[in-house]
Amino acid sequence: MSSYSLPEAAPVPALGRRRLTANLSWALLLSLPLLWLLVFLFVPVLVVLVVSFFQPTLSGFEQSFTLDNYRLLLTSGPFFSTLVNTVLSALITTVVTFLAGFWVAYYLALVVPNLRSRFALFIIALAPFFTSFLIRAVAWIPMMGREGVLNSALLSLGIISAPLDFLLFSNFAVRVAMAQLYLLFMISPIFFSLSTIEPAVLEAASDMGARWWNILWEILLPLARPGIVIGAVFVFVLSMGDFATVRLIGGGASTSVGLSIQNFVTYMQFPQAAAAASILVLVTVLGVVLLLRWGAIGEDL
Repeated sequence: MSSYSLPEAAPVPALGRRRLTANLSWALLLSLPLLWLLVFLFVPVLVVLVVSFFQPTLSGFEQSFTLDNYRLLLTSGPFFSTLVNTVLSALITTVVTFLAGFWVAYYLALVVPNLRSRFALFIIALAPFFTSFLIRAVAWIPMMGREGVLNSALLSLGIISAPLDFLLFSNFAVRVAMAQLYLLFMISPIFFSLSTIEPAVLEAASDMGARWWNILWEILLPLARPGIVIGAVFVFVLSMGDFATVRLIGGGASTSVGLSIQNFVTYMQFPQAAAAASILVLVTVLGVVLLLRWGAIGEDL
């Protein structure tokens, strides 16, 4: 009569060691990006926050606690109007890049027939971003100047009788330039979101009698929402902190908090610069939280 025995279970200590090794591996893997964030993000932000409470002096600051820096900025009419203009420019840039970038991403992801052509056109759309940010910003000056290409073309066609001054060194010029500079940050995430949509889904909706507007509103936009939110966060954050474009294209006629911070640093008013930076970070974070809430991302925030 034959007998058999059940296979022996793995010893509990061996399973525990393997689990501990796996946990240590994950902890080591996660520690590198966490260390990077700690050193290059959280520590600098903490330093800026601490300096914002120091007392300013003619040569820098002294380490005595004060709220005068925040009180001075928050009760200052020019700074408040600058903050409002910064937020408004960031919102307008975000909306404009979405309205323009969504259709570019839609064409690349769903209209172009094959994958190779999609990525070839995507690289072509990426080509302007192979050059420096400042070069692309400066390129708007001969384009939109009083004697620039756009004014010359409009005068030659007889559309206007005098050059348009608002095309350069104005809030309008800054927002147009920022929309072009940050457009790719909106196109890229929307493109990758729309690329996950099967064309058969759109064909089925059309066969069932859905109009183009219904397909856009009920299928495309909901499925592309994660990419839209990510692109909006990128564009909003970058626009809020931009000062180079404001200085170059604004020409003194446009202001931003980033430009104010640079001016504070130039005159060695480091506590006021730190306080302005802290306010800018706070407003930016609030804007990002609202965007994530709208996009149903991070429900536990």
